[in-house]
Amino acid sequence: MMSGTDDTIEDVDALRQALNDARSEVEAVRQEMTDVVTRQETLQRNHEEALARMREESNREVIVSALRAEAIRNGAHNPDDVVRLIDLNGIERGEDGSVVGVSEALQQARQERAYLFGEVLRPGYASGTTVGQAAPRPGGVEPFNARAVSEADYETRKWQFLAQK
Repeated sequence: MMSGTDDTIEDVDALRQALNDARSEVEAVRQEMTDVVTRQETLQRNHEEALARMREESNREVIVSALRAEAIRNGAHNPDDVVRLIDLNGIERGEDGSVVGVSEALQQARQERAYLFGEVLRPGYASGTTVGQAAPRPGGVEPFNARAVSEADYETRKWQFLAQK
């Protein structure tokens, strides 16, 4: 009977050892999961910060471009100088991508620093040596010379013509 009791004690000790091994494995897996969650949160936070920086830079570039274009339309001698001197705090980019506050900022700049602006040129208007160009007119239909085109272009145009009828 002694040997049966020894076997039982050995089995219990083996089970205890297996249980301790399983507990340490579970603890190692929990620690690894905690590390992975921490890394994932850090990566997500870094990604969100980078995305916010990119949005801010993009919005700034769009605002500066809109200001520069509007300064040119308002007759600025040097649009880049006008943009540098304007306070960008009142100008925002809306959800739809439009820039709000550009014309007001340029009107204020024109009032405060009129020396940066000249006459506003109207299309087709001449002032001294500066000519405002008229808006381009749409071009007409170019004639098609079937004898001068390649066979593939001829076939394409032929099928386009036949499809219209």
